[in-house]
Amino acid sequence: INDVLDLSALEAGKVALHKQSFDAGVAVQEACAEFEKTAAARSIPIKNDLPPGLAIVADRGRFQEMIHHLLGNALKFTPEGGKVRLAARLKPDGGVHMIVEDTGIGMAQETIAAALAPFRQLDGALSRRFEGAGLGLSIAKALVELHGGALSLKSAVGEGTIVTIALPPSCVVRMASSAKVA
Repeated sequence: INDVLDLSALEAGKVALHKQSFDAGVAVQEACAEFEKTAAARSIPIKNDLPPGLAIVADRGRFQEMIHHLLGNALKFTPEGGKVRLAARLKPDGGVHMIVEDTGIGMAQETIAAALAPFRQLDGALSRRFEGAGLGLSIAKALVELHGGALSLKSAVGEGTIVTIALPPSCVVRMASSAKVA
């Protein structure tokens, strides 16, 4: 129900951001903590490749909500023994790409638009394998756009999915000198 209310508020333009500067790596680690037991039980390591010292300006709670939805999907659609990875890459324009990558079931290119639409499950059967209302990706996308960014999805059936959150330079305070520029 909370996701439905969130999506309604986002679509109505009723969500106000409370931006602050914070360490993205710490925020991601906190968002990952909820999934540690599930990941361990299914032998799916969650690798956090965020460089230390990445400070961004965003609504911390909403940022963690984005990561929560994307990480939840990555784990849900990755079979036992698969892998999930979170990373960040500084862009030449000063923005940053936050990346959630999995070795899950993936999806066909022609189904990506449907996966981003609210209340859409790619498996429409009554006996479908994966639970959920089909709101996670659409909420994450709306939250990214509210921050002035964009969400993109790259996937292939049987190979996994890479979701990229592109945040603009205005959201990046600093990046450690050891961080990669992509």
